[in-house]
Amino acid sequence: WQVKWIKLGSATYSLDQIENEILRPQFRDARIHFAVNCAAKSCPPLLNQAFTGAQLDQLLDRQARAFINNAQYNSISAKQIEISKIFEWYAADFGNIVEYLNQYSQTKIEPKAKVTYKEYDWSLNE
Repeated sequence: WQVKWIKLGSATYSLDQIENEILRPQFRDARIHFAVNCAAKSCPPLLNQAFTGAQLDQLLDRQARAFINNAQYNSISAKQIEISKIFEWYAADFGNIVEYLNQYSQTKIEPKAKVTYKEYDWSLNE
């Protein structure tokens, strides 16, 4: 993730740099976190198609819904949520977490729901 091997123009970047120095600052869209994958078991699954301009919003929404509503990554009920550490690490990107989740969650979360975070499984997702 930290190895610089991707050439963009005259510079060489790591995947971490692409995510945190290019994508997040330039696009300011929290859905990016559901589109990138660090190959750990707790990372959102990769989409099996390219993100293209014409379909970008639709694909990012689909990835957000799929990740947020997948019990492997998040446990959501009206009064209590146990969610991925991604939401804690990048809290500034998501803003009010309950409001953000309610855009995509199949279960309506109450504004004062108890929020906890799942342990992140860094083992390789083979």
